[in-house]
Amino acid sequence: MKNYLPVILMSCAALFVSCSGSGEEAGGPTCTDYPNTVTVKAEEAVNLCTGEVVKGTDFLRNDLVFYSNQTIKISSGCPEKSTECQPLHICRPSPASKPETFTSLTGVCMELPGLDEDLPITNAETGMGFVVQLNTMPGHARVWVKQVGVASCTLVYEVF
Repeated sequence: MKNYLPVILMSCAALFVSCSGSGEEAGGPTCTDYPNTVTVKAEEAVNLCTGEVVKGTDFLRNDLVFYSNQTIKISSGCPEKSTECQPLHICRPSPASKPETFTSLTGVCMELPGLDEDLPITNAETGMGFVVQLNTMPGHARVWVKQVGVASCTLVYEVF
């Protein structure tokens, strides 16, 4: 067994290195560990896979875009034009009811948005939750609005 120990250790190290390469080497983005927290200001956008926040409202290359609207308006990213954005499902008992509030990400619904659910969140509120189809890569994100300020919003989210 002693003779095999160095071989086993080297094999495990090689396996670890090959599985932990960056997305650039693999040819695409990689997601960070979840849950992740990000604070975004009005007139900024965020890529939920990388957590990168960018200045401006670049809806074509990001998953969520934030605008100033009394508090904060959140729109999903759009693959081609701003009138046809990715579906976004707000967690609430019915489409006409007020959004539910949650105390953490774990309570937020996991209901995938329907193709007809592409309207923005016109007034983000602390505690609300939603699920959005990603624009930057295949998949979805479950998002909890941890805090809304006058011109910023802190989100806790996970990609799935």
